[in-house]
Amino acid sequence: MDQRPRNRNPLDREGVPGANPLSSLCSPGDGGGRKSVKKRIPGDKSGISVLVADHDAALHRRVYRAIESGLSPYCVASAFNGEEAVWMLRRFQGVPSGDRLLVVADFHLIGRDGLDLCRFIRSQPSLAAVPFLMVCGEGDPHDLCMASLEAGADDFLSKPFSIREFEARLGALLRRMERNARKQADFPFDRFQAGPLIVDTQKYEVRISGRIVPLTHKEFLVCVALVSKCGLVVRHEEFFQSVWGEKQNVGKENLKVHVHSLRSKLGEGTVIEAIRSVGYRLRGET
Repeated sequence: MDQRPRNRNPLDREGVPGANPLSSLCSPGDGGGRKSVKKRIPGDKSGISVLVADHDAALHRRVYRAIESGLSPYCVASAFNGEEAVWMLRRFQGVPSGDRLLVVADFHLIGRDGLDLCRFIRSQPSLAAVPFLMVCGEGDPHDLCMASLEAGADDFLSKPFSIREFEARLGALLRRMERNARKQADFPFDRFQAGPLIVDTQKYEVRISGRIVPLTHKEFLVCVALVSKCGLVVRHEEFFQSVWGEKQNVGKENLKVHVHSLRSKLGEGTVIEAIRSVGYRLRGET
């Protein structure tokens, strides 16, 4: 029996075309008859799917407008509460598709809020590296931003925002996805090991004492930077260039949040030292 949440897509009622990269993910009640909104780069064989999770149809419209304005290559799926988003994510996990996934979710999502949804994604090995953009219209932006980053979000955007800024954020996440995909071929070694910590750059996998540790893209790259120079100091500037790219304007506080999250996930057996005003060092031997 189909256990998907029973709700109707408000975009259908308002005449805004819905979209879905996977026909099996169509929202309940729509009959699977909605047209797909797709943008493809000629010759591109690896499309990117965007799951938009928000109870307010306005955010979904913004994504569709971004697609229509030329952002590529997108297919969009809409969820209007947290449970539907989780249901869609589970279905996405089981589909043998070349599409990659990007998630845009509201902090105050109904059912399971944005933080809970982000934590769920980070807890799934097959979804842990999915880029996640958190948006929010109520509350203190700084506190919400820090909470989102600590939960594993890649970026944060306060409502109301302009279409131009929204497109720029999504575009940046797309470029990071492409850059991270290419980095697999750029690592000097296929495998790093520091004591019980093993980092496999081909499988994009981190294990500690045999246990798989689900990390975000940036946490994985921070981990690679540390373990590849185990016992040596990795300067802040090295992290900024290898993790975010030299053109990205990233502050030390953002790096601190990701290092703190990495420490928590790796556990007490892995010691990452903060070298004041310089950078970070992973204690041990490779």
